Amino acid sequence: MKKIYVALLVTNLIVASSFAQKGKNFIGVGADLSLPAGVFGDDFRRGAGAYVKAILGVGESGAVTFTTGYSAFKEIADYGDDVATTATIVPVLLGYRHNFNGFFVEPQLGYGIYPYKHNSADGFYTDTQGAFTLAAGVGYVFNNKIEVSARYQTAKRAGYNVGLLGLRLGYNFSLSGSK
Repeated sequence: MKKIYVALLVTNLIVASSFAQKGKNFIGVGADLSLPAGVFGDDFRRGAGAYVKAILGVGESGAVTFTTGYSAFKEIADYGDDVATTATIVPVLLGYRHNFNGFFVEPQLGYGIYPYKHNSADGFYTDTQGAFTLAAGVGYVFNNKIEVSARYQTAKRAGYNVGLLGLRLGYNFSLSGSK
C-alpha cells in the first residue's frame, strides 16, 4: 500500500509541474495539530501529525497544491491499560491556493485513507477504509517561507463523519528556478 501511495504522489507532482506556468514553486513540510470536531470529536482526543505539500505557481497570485500527511488520534474512552483504539488519517488532496499579499485561501478535495486500530486483551482488530475528503484552509506565509494556517477537513467514512480543525506550522522550501 505504501508503494502505491508514494507512486501516486510522485506521479501527481510530475504531472502538476509540467502544467505550471509562471509563478513560484515550493515544497512545504510541517507539523499539524488536529482538533476533532462533531461526532469524531466525541470519540477521539486531539491528534498530531506531519504533512508535505507541493505548491506549484500558476500565475502571480495562484498556485495548485498537492498535500499529503499523517495524523494520529487516541480514543477518549478509557477502558484500562489493556485496551487502546487509535485512528489515523492519511489525506491525498489537490487544491488551489490564492494569495493576497501573504494571506491565502485554499480549498482542497481528494481522497483520505482512514485506518482504525483496536488492541485489547481479546485481540487486535484493524479496519482501513477510504473516503472522499474535502478541506478548506486559510493562512499566512511570512517571507515565502514560514507558513501558519488553519483548515477544516471533513469526510464520511462508512456513514461516520470524520471532521477536524487543523492548525499548521510549516516551512516552504523554494524549488530551483523560483525565488
